[in-house]
Amino acid sequence: MPSDIRRAPYSPTAPTAVLIEQPEPVATTAPQMSDLAEAAGSLRIQAKFIHEDIGDLHQRTLFIAWEKRTAHRGKEAPANLLEALGDLGFAWRDIARMLHVSVPAVQKWRRAGGVTGENRRKIAALLALCDEIADRYHIQEIASWFEMPITSTAPVTPIDLYSAGKADLVFEHASGHGDSEQLLTAYDPQWREHFHSDFEVYLDVDGQMSIRPKGA
Repeated sequence: MPSDIRRAPYSPTAPTAVLIEQPEPVATTAPQMSDLAEAAGSLRIQAKFIHEDIGDLHQRTLFIAWEKRTAHRGKEAPANLLEALGDLGFAWRDIARMLHVSVPAVQKWRRAGGVTGENRRKIAALLALCDEIADRYHIQEIASWFEMPITSTAPVTPIDLYSAGKADLVFEHASGHGDSEQLLTAYDPQWREHFHSDFEVYLDVDGQMSIRPKGA
């Protein structure tokens, strides 16, 4: 029988029990602690790099899929592409903004065509992005999702992100992997100063959204 196991004396009124003595704690020396700290720090660095590599791979994969959808959508007539965006619920001013053209230009393309190859690709890319994130992340009513602020702390929407040429942030937001504050910082490093307000939006007792001074 191992030396660290002792049996309690037999008693007719109590069951036999096996008691295991706990081993004495082993003290960790200062050099061992230093080695452990160094090893933990090395693992954290490796994990950080792995996380970044996975994020980059995910983004590249999404952009490849987006490119394929864009090429497929680009086969359609530009007027049909614009009508499809309108049918999704996008306002013409928002479409024009994301395409970096004027509203009259969009209206002209709908009626008479005359779209350049570059602008045709822009239209196809916007619709393809809507297709991709709606199918991949099951987002319903995609136009209203584009209009919805990323967070209640700043009035920045996916429309703003896309208009700023940051489609990667739109994908990140749609996937749910991106932290809202990190997305805002990537969009505008000074967003806290730019969107500072002494008021906040809250849900009132009547179920309606209201505004009140912060801390009230």
